[in-house]
Amino acid sequence: MIEPALLAADPPLNQAKIDISLLGSPSGVHFGDSGGRGDGGGIGDGHHGGVGDHSGPGSGPKDGEGVGWSGGPGGGGSGKITAPVLLWKTEPEYSEEARRAKYQGTVVLRIEIDQQGKPCNAKVLQSLGLGLDERAVDTVMKWKFKAAMQDGKPVVSVATIEVSFRLL
Repeated sequence: MIEPALLAADPPLNQAKIDISLLGSPSGVHFGDSGGRGDGGGIGDGHHGGVGDHSGPGSGPKDGEGVGWSGGPGGGGSGKITAPVLLWKTEPEYSEEARRAKYQGTVVLRIEIDQQGKPCNAKVLQSLGLGLDERAVDTVMKWKFKAAMQDGKPVVSVATIEVSFRLL
């Protein structure tokens, strides 16, 4: 057993008081219904349900282009959008630099899936570096999907893909 080095402070120490309502992003808002500087339920700088720096609803690449909303990518219909389905994929290869460094982790990508089920417009949301981001994008761009459907017709959709790199 280790004896305590300090039983009591003389004079007593002042304990910090933490206002839980002020925790989070220092540039975020402290009150309201937004998950950031936005308003009207927006997340980040979004407005009216928008995500990121766009006006909502949804998280599409432009204002008012949220997935699941009739005005979203490939929208114009009124029915619910069904999610795309992954049909075929390959696993990415390690870059030599990452293998030598024994580097592991996950790259997160945002992709669009077109009406033919082909991935396009990849954007890295969470980077690993050491050539792994490029390997993840190159690999995912070769994947095949069944396109999202709305009113029985294929539509463009947005997906977030996690590509894990693990050494065995």
